[in-house]
Amino acid sequence: MRRLLGPLALFTGLAGAGAAIAQAGEPLLIGQSAGFTGGQAEYAKDVRLGVEAAFSLANAAGGIYGRPLRLVTADDGGKRDAVLANTRKLVESDKTLALIGYTSGAGTEASLETITKARIPMLSPATGNMGIRAAFNPYLFHTRAGYGDEMTRIISHVASLGLTRIALAYLDDVGPANLRAMQDALAAERLSAVAVVGLNRNATDFTPQIEALAKADAQLVVFISNAKPIAAIVKGLRERGYGGQFATSSFAGSRLAGDLKQHARGLIMIQVLPQPRKDHLQFQRDFHASLRRLAADAQPNYTMLEGFIAGRVLIEGLKRAGPAPTRASLVAGLESLGSLDLGGYLIRLSKDNHNGSRFVDLGVINGDGRLVF
Repeated sequence: MRRLLGPLALFTGLAGAGAAIAQAGEPLLIGQSAGFTGGQAEYAKDVRLGVEAAFSLANAAGGIYGRPLRLVTADDGGKRDAVLANTRKLVESDKTLALIGYTSGAGTEASLETITKARIPMLSPATGNMGIRAAFNPYLFHTRAGYGDEMTRIISHVASLGLTRIALAYLDDVGPANLRAMQDALAAERLSAVAVVGLNRNATDFTPQIEALAKADAQLVVFISNAKPIAAIVKGLRERGYGGQFATSSFAGSRLAGDLKQHARGLIMIQVLPQPRKDHLQFQRDFHASLRRLAADAQPNYTMLEGFIAGRVLIEGLKRAGPAPTRASLVAGLESLGSLDLGGYLIRLSKDNHNGSRFVDLGVINGDGRLVF
Protein backbone atom coordinates (compact mmCIF):
# COMPACT_ATOMS: atom_id res chain seq x y z
CA MET A 1 0.00 0.00 0.00
CA ARG A 2 2.87 2.37 0.80
CA ARG A 3 4.45 1.72 -2.59
CA LEU A 4 1.13 2.28 -4.36
CA LEU A 5 0.44 5.54 -2.57
CA GLY A 6 4.03 6.86 -2.64
CA PRO A 7 3.88 8.76 -5.98
CA LEU A 8 0.45 10.21 -5.18
CA ALA A 9 1.61 11.38 -1.73
CA LEU A 10 4.67 13.03 -3.25
CA PHE A 11 2.58 14.84 -5.88
CA THR A 12 -0.20 16.07 -3.62
CA GLY A 13 2.07 16.92 -0.69
CA LEU A 14 4.69 19.20 -2.26
CA ALA A 15 3.36 22.15 -0.27
CA GLY A 16 2.33 20.06 2.71
CA ALA A 17 3.96 18.70 5.81
CA GLY A 18 3.90 15.05 4.83
CA ALA A 19 5.91 15.43 1.65
CA ALA A 20 9.44 14.13 1.24
CA ILE A 21 11.56 17.27 1.24
CA ALA A 22 14.48 15.91 -0.80
CA GLN A 23 15.16 13.01 -3.08
CA ALA A 24 17.54 10.18 -2.19
CA GLY A 25 21.18 11.26 -2.16
CA GLU A 26 20.38 14.96 -1.82
CA PRO A 27 21.22 16.90 1.36
CA LEU A 28 18.72 16.99 4.19
CA LEU A 29 18.02 20.70 4.69
CA ILE A 30 17.57 21.91 8.26
CA GLY A 31 16.65 25.56 8.91
CA GLN A 32 17.80 27.96 11.60
CA SER A 33 16.79 31.56 12.25
CA ALA A 34 19.07 33.24 14.80
CA GLY A 35 20.36 36.66 15.81
CA PHE A 36 23.73 36.58 14.06
CA THR A 37 23.79 40.37 14.29
CA GLY A 38 22.53 42.54 17.13
CA GLY A 39 22.66 42.07 20.87
CA GLN A 40 22.91 38.28 20.89
CA ALA A 41 25.22 37.73 17.92
CA GLU A 42 27.92 35.76 19.74
CA TYR A 43 25.31 33.57 21.43
CA ALA A 44 23.67 32.80 18.08
CA LYS A 45 27.00 31.99 16.41
CA ASP A 46 27.86 29.60 19.24
CA VAL A 47 24.53 27.77 18.88
CA ARG A 48 25.11 27.44 15.14
CA LEU A 49 28.65 26.13 15.67
CA GLY A 50 27.35 23.49 18.09
CA VAL A 51 24.66 22.32 15.66
CA GLU A 52 27.15 22.20 12.81
CA ALA A 53 29.57 20.22 14.98
CA ALA A 54 26.91 17.56 15.46
CA PHE A 55 26.11 17.57 11.75
CA SER A 56 29.80 17.21 10.87
CA LEU A 57 30.00 14.14 13.09
CA ALA A 58 27.12 12.52 11.22
CA ASN A 59 28.35 13.61 7.80
CA ALA A 60 31.84 12.25 8.46
CA ALA A 61 30.21 8.87 9.11
CA GLY A 62 28.36 8.95 5.79
CA GLY A 63 25.36 11.10 6.67
CA ILE A 64 21.85 9.80 7.35
CA TYR A 65 21.22 6.82 5.06
CA GLY A 66 23.90 8.27 2.79
CA ARG A 67 22.45 11.79 2.76
CA PRO A 68 24.43 14.69 4.27
CA LEU A 69 22.90 17.19 6.66
CA ARG A 70 23.02 20.83 5.64
CA LEU A 71 22.15 23.76 7.92
CA VAL A 72 20.36 26.63 6.16
CA THR A 73 20.71 29.75 8.31
CA ALA A 74 18.95 33.13 8.29
CA ASP A 75 19.85 36.20 10.36
CA ASP A 76 16.98 37.75 12.33
CA GLY A 77 18.99 40.29 14.35
CA GLY A 78 17.11 39.18 17.47
CA LYS A 79 13.93 40.83 16.15
CA ARG A 80 10.62 39.07 16.56
CA ASP A 81 9.14 40.02 13.17
CA ALA A 82 12.33 39.03 11.35
CA VAL A 83 12.22 35.59 12.98
CA LEU A 84 8.69 35.07 11.71
CA ALA A 85 9.63 36.19 8.17
CA ASN A 86 12.66 33.88 8.17
CA THR A 87 10.56 30.98 9.41
CA ARG A 88 8.08 31.38 6.59
CA LYS A 89 10.90 31.44 4.03
CA LEU A 90 12.67 28.43 5.54
CA VAL A 91 9.43 26.45 5.63
CA GLU A 92 7.86 27.49 2.34
CA SER A 93 10.65 28.52 -0.07
CA ASP A 94 13.67 26.63 1.22
CA LYS A 95 11.64 23.46 1.81
CA THR A 96 13.53 22.55 4.97
CA LEU A 97 12.74 19.26 6.65
CA ALA A 98 12.98 20.67 10.18
CA LEU A 99 13.95 23.80 12.13
CA ILE A 100 16.55 23.93 14.90
CA GLY A 101 18.45 26.20 17.27
CA TYR A 102 16.38 29.40 17.18
CA THR A 103 17.79 32.00 19.58
CA SER A 104 14.81 34.30 20.15
CA GLY A 105 12.11 33.09 22.50
CA ALA A 106 9.84 35.90 21.33
CA GLY A 107 10.46 35.02 17.69
CA THR A 108 9.87 31.34 18.35
CA GLU A 109 6.61 32.21 20.06
CA ALA A 110 5.57 34.30 17.06
CA SER A 111 6.43 31.41 14.72
CA LEU A 112 4.38 28.72 16.44
CA GLU A 113 1.33 29.26 14.24
CA THR A 114 3.49 28.91 11.11
CA ILE A 115 5.20 25.70 12.20
CA THR A 116 1.89 24.22 13.32
CA LYS A 117 0.23 25.00 10.00
CA ALA A 118 3.20 23.55 8.09
CA ARG A 119 3.45 20.58 10.48
CA ILE A 120 7.20 20.99 10.53
CA PRO A 121 9.17 19.88 13.60
CA MET A 122 11.12 22.59 15.42
CA LEU A 123 13.86 21.34 17.74
CA SER A 124 15.62 22.95 20.61
CA PRO A 125 15.01 26.68 20.51
CA ALA A 126 17.98 27.89 22.60
CA THR A 127 15.77 29.54 25.17
CA GLY A 128 13.83 28.56 28.25
CA ASN A 129 10.97 30.86 27.20
CA MET A 130 7.84 29.82 29.06
CA GLY A 131 5.44 31.25 26.49
CA ILE A 132 6.38 28.48 24.06
CA ARG A 133 5.94 25.89 26.79
CA ALA A 134 2.62 27.08 28.18
CA ALA A 135 0.64 24.77 25.91
CA PHE A 136 1.73 21.50 24.33
CA ASN A 137 2.64 21.92 20.66
CA PRO A 138 2.91 18.64 18.71
CA TYR A 139 5.69 20.05 16.48
CA LEU A 140 7.91 21.72 19.09
CA PHE A 141 10.61 19.67 20.85
CA HIS A 142 12.83 20.88 23.70
CA THR A 143 16.20 19.48 24.78
CA ARG A 144 16.81 21.86 27.71
CA ALA A 145 14.97 22.92 30.86
CA GLY A 146 12.63 25.90 30.79
CA TYR A 147 12.86 29.13 32.76
CA GLY A 148 10.26 27.83 35.19
CA ASP A 149 12.70 25.16 36.37
CA GLU A 150 15.58 27.67 36.35
CA MET A 151 13.73 30.26 38.43
CA THR A 152 12.47 27.69 40.92
CA ARG A 153 16.05 26.50 41.45
CA ILE A 154 17.67 29.90 41.95
CA ILE A 155 14.91 31.43 44.09
CA SER A 156 14.64 28.41 46.39
CA HIS A 157 18.43 28.41 46.77
CA VAL A 158 18.80 32.09 47.71
CA ALA A 159 15.71 31.98 49.93
CA SER A 160 17.32 29.15 51.89
CA LEU A 161 20.28 31.51 52.46
CA GLY A 162 17.99 34.16 53.91
CA LEU A 163 17.73 36.56 50.96
CA THR A 164 14.31 38.21 50.78
CA ARG A 165 14.76 41.48 48.81
CA ILE A 166 14.87 40.27 45.21
CA ALA A 167 14.47 42.34 42.02
CA LEU A 168 13.58 40.99 38.59
CA ALA A 169 14.79 42.04 35.12
CA TYR A 170 13.37 40.38 32.01
CA LEU A 171 13.16 40.84 28.24
CA ASP A 172 9.98 42.75 27.48
CA ASP A 173 9.53 41.65 23.84
CA VAL A 174 8.06 38.32 24.94
CA GLY A 175 4.71 37.49 26.44
CA PRO A 176 4.02 37.50 30.19
CA ALA A 177 4.97 33.87 30.81
CA ASN A 178 8.65 34.46 31.66
CA LEU A 179 7.91 37.18 34.20
CA ARG A 180 5.14 35.00 35.62
CA ALA A 181 7.63 32.16 36.10
CA MET A 182 9.90 34.49 38.07
CA GLN A 183 7.03 35.78 40.21
CA ASP A 184 5.66 32.27 40.78
CA ALA A 185 9.08 31.14 42.02
CA LEU A 186 9.09 34.05 44.48
CA ALA A 187 5.53 33.32 45.58
CA ALA A 188 6.46 29.70 46.32
CA GLU A 189 8.86 31.11 48.93
CA ARG A 190 6.26 33.64 50.15
CA LEU A 191 8.18 36.51 48.60
CA SER A 192 7.43 39.26 46.10
CA ALA A 193 9.75 41.36 43.94
CA VAL A 194 11.03 44.68 45.30
CA ALA A 195 11.40 45.91 41.71
CA VAL A 196 10.56 44.67 38.21
CA VAL A 197 12.15 46.14 35.08
CA GLY A 198 11.68 45.28 31.43
CA LEU A 199 14.62 45.13 29.02
CA ASN A 200 15.09 45.59 25.27
CA ARG A 201 17.59 42.98 24.11
CA ASN A 202 19.11 45.30 21.48
CA ALA A 203 19.07 48.62 23.39
CA THR A 204 22.22 50.59 24.15
CA ASP A 205 20.98 52.72 27.07
CA PHE A 206 19.74 51.07 30.27
CA THR A 207 19.92 54.11 32.54
CA PRO A 208 16.23 53.97 33.63
CA GLN A 209 16.53 50.32 34.61
CA ILE A 210 19.80 50.92 36.47
CA GLU A 211 18.24 53.78 38.42
CA ALA A 212 15.12 51.76 39.29
CA LEU A 213 17.17 48.81 40.52
CA ALA A 214 19.54 51.03 42.49
CA LYS A 215 16.58 52.67 44.21
CA ALA A 216 15.09 49.27 45.14
CA ASP A 217 18.25 48.31 47.06
CA ALA A 218 17.70 44.61 46.40
CA GLN A 219 19.91 41.90 47.86
CA LEU A 220 19.75 40.05 44.53
CA VAL A 221 18.84 40.98 40.94
CA VAL A 222 17.68 38.04 38.80
CA PHE A 223 17.82 38.32 35.00
CA ILE A 224 16.13 36.53 32.16
CA SER A 225 17.96 38.23 29.32
CA ASN A 226 20.66 37.98 26.71
CA ALA A 227 24.12 39.17 27.76
CA LYS A 228 24.15 42.74 26.45
CA PRO A 229 21.58 44.26 28.87
CA ILE A 230 22.96 42.26 31.79
CA ALA A 231 26.51 43.51 31.24
CA ALA A 232 25.38 47.14 31.03
CA ILE A 233 23.21 46.94 34.14
CA VAL A 234 25.71 45.07 36.30
CA LYS A 235 28.45 47.57 35.40
CA GLY A 236 26.12 50.50 35.96
CA LEU A 237 25.00 49.28 39.38
CA ARG A 238 28.53 48.44 40.51
CA GLU A 239 29.68 51.92 39.52
CA ARG A 240 26.91 53.31 41.71
CA GLY A 241 28.18 51.30 44.66
CA TYR A 242 25.64 48.47 44.61
CA GLY A 243 26.94 45.65 46.80
CA GLY A 244 24.27 43.00 46.22
CA GLN A 245 24.36 39.90 44.05
CA PHE A 246 23.27 39.05 40.52
CA ALA A 247 21.91 35.85 39.00
CA THR A 248 21.28 35.13 35.34
CA SER A 249 19.21 32.62 33.45
CA SER A 250 21.02 30.27 31.08
CA PHE A 251 20.17 32.56 28.15
CA ALA A 252 22.93 34.98 29.23
CA GLY A 253 25.48 32.71 27.57
CA SER A 254 28.99 31.73 28.55
CA ARG A 255 30.65 34.87 27.20
CA LEU A 256 29.06 37.15 29.79
CA ALA A 257 31.90 36.72 32.29
CA GLY A 258 34.37 38.04 29.73
CA ASP A 259 32.11 40.99 28.94
CA LEU A 260 31.89 41.92 32.63
CA LYS A 261 35.61 41.50 33.39
CA GLN A 262 36.25 42.57 37.02
CA HIS A 263 32.52 42.97 37.65
CA ALA A 264 31.84 39.28 37.01
CA ARG A 265 33.03 38.02 40.38
CA GLY A 266 30.20 36.53 42.43
CA LEU A 267 27.75 36.37 39.53
CA ILE A 268 25.48 33.32 39.78
CA MET A 269 24.91 31.70 36.40
CA ILE A 270 22.16 29.14 35.95
CA GLN A 271 23.09 26.31 33.57
CA VAL A 272 20.90 23.69 31.95
CA LEU A 273 23.66 21.35 30.76
CA PRO A 274 26.63 19.53 32.29
CA GLN A 275 29.97 21.35 32.14
CA PRO A 276 31.17 21.62 28.52
CA ARG A 277 34.93 21.51 29.17
CA LYS A 278 34.84 18.26 31.12
CA ASP A 279 35.53 15.05 29.25
CA HIS A 280 34.57 12.25 31.62
CA LEU A 281 31.29 11.53 29.77
CA GLN A 282 31.13 10.14 26.25
CA PHE A 283 28.90 12.88 24.88
CA GLN A 284 31.41 15.47 26.11
CA ARG A 285 34.25 13.65 24.34
CA ASP A 286 32.14 13.44 21.16
CA PHE A 287 31.44 17.16 21.45
CA HIS A 288 35.12 18.04 21.81
CA ALA A 289 36.16 15.82 18.90
CA SER A 290 33.56 17.16 16.50
CA LEU A 291 34.20 20.77 17.55
CA ARG A 292 37.94 20.36 16.89
CA ARG A 293 37.17 18.92 13.48
CA LEU A 294 35.00 21.90 12.58
CA ALA A 295 36.78 24.80 14.33
CA ALA A 296 40.12 23.87 15.88
CA ASP A 297 40.46 27.15 17.80
CA ALA A 298 36.96 27.17 19.30
CA GLN A 299 36.78 27.08 23.09
CA PRO A 300 33.92 24.79 24.21
CA ASN A 301 31.14 26.56 26.08
CA TYR A 302 27.59 25.86 27.23
CA THR A 303 25.97 27.50 24.23
CA MET A 304 27.95 25.43 21.75
CA LEU A 305 27.14 22.31 23.73
CA GLU A 306 23.44 23.16 23.67
CA GLY A 307 23.57 23.38 19.89
CA PHE A 308 25.52 20.12 19.69
CA ILE A 309 22.98 18.23 21.79
CA ALA A 310 20.15 19.66 19.68
CA GLY A 311 21.90 18.38 16.57
CA ARG A 312 22.49 14.95 18.09
CA VAL A 313 18.82 14.58 19.02
CA LEU A 314 17.76 15.59 15.51
CA ILE A 315 20.14 13.00 14.05
CA GLU A 316 18.65 10.25 16.21
CA GLY A 317 15.17 11.30 15.15
CA LEU A 318 16.20 11.21 11.49
CA LYS A 319 17.58 7.70 11.85
CA ARG A 320 14.16 6.58 13.02
CA ALA A 321 12.38 8.57 10.30
CA GLY A 322 13.75 6.26 7.57
CA PRO A 323 15.76 6.76 4.36
CA ALA A 324 13.13 9.06 2.78
CA PRO A 325 12.18 11.24 5.74
CA THR A 326 9.20 13.56 5.72
CA ARG A 327 8.28 16.15 8.27
CA ALA A 328 5.63 13.77 9.59
CA SER A 329 7.97 10.79 9.83
CA LEU A 330 10.56 12.94 11.62
CA VAL A 331 7.98 13.98 14.21
CA ALA A 332 7.16 10.30 14.72
CA GLY A 333 10.87 9.46 14.90
CA LEU A 334 11.50 12.06 17.59
CA GLU A 335 8.50 10.91 19.59
CA SER A 336 9.78 7.33 19.45
CA LEU A 337 13.10 8.18 21.14
CA GLY A 338 11.84 7.44 24.65
CA SER A 339 14.80 7.70 27.02
CA LEU A 340 17.76 8.53 24.80
CA ASP A 341 21.25 8.22 26.29
CA LEU A 342 23.66 10.37 24.29
CA GLY A 343 26.60 8.99 26.26
CA GLY A 344 25.98 10.15 29.81
CA TYR A 345 23.29 12.77 29.11
CA LEU A 346 19.65 11.67 28.93
CA ILE A 347 16.93 13.12 26.73
CA ARG A 348 13.36 11.92 27.24
CA LEU A 349 10.86 12.42 24.43
CA SER A 350 7.57 10.72 23.68
CA LYS A 351 4.24 11.39 22.02
CA ASP A 352 2.97 13.03 25.19
CA ASN A 353 6.21 14.65 26.37
CA HIS A 354 8.29 17.05 24.28
CA ASN A 355 10.23 18.51 27.23
CA GLY A 356 13.43 16.52 26.83
CA SER A 357 15.30 17.65 29.95
CA ARG A 358 14.79 19.38 33.30
CA PHE A 359 18.46 19.44 34.27
CA VAL A 360 19.42 22.67 36.12
CA ASP A 361 22.68 23.56 37.87
CA LEU A 362 24.05 26.70 39.57
CA GLY A 363 27.56 28.07 39.13
CA VAL A 364 29.35 31.15 40.45
CA ILE A 365 32.03 33.26 38.74
CA ASN A 366 35.18 33.27 40.90
CA GLY A 367 37.95 35.84 41.16
CA ASP A 368 39.74 34.34 38.16
CA GLY A 369 36.67 34.77 35.95
CA ARG A 370 35.92 31.02 35.92
CA LEU A 371 32.54 29.46 36.51
CA VAL A 372 32.75 27.09 39.48
CA PHE A 373 30.15 24.77 41.02
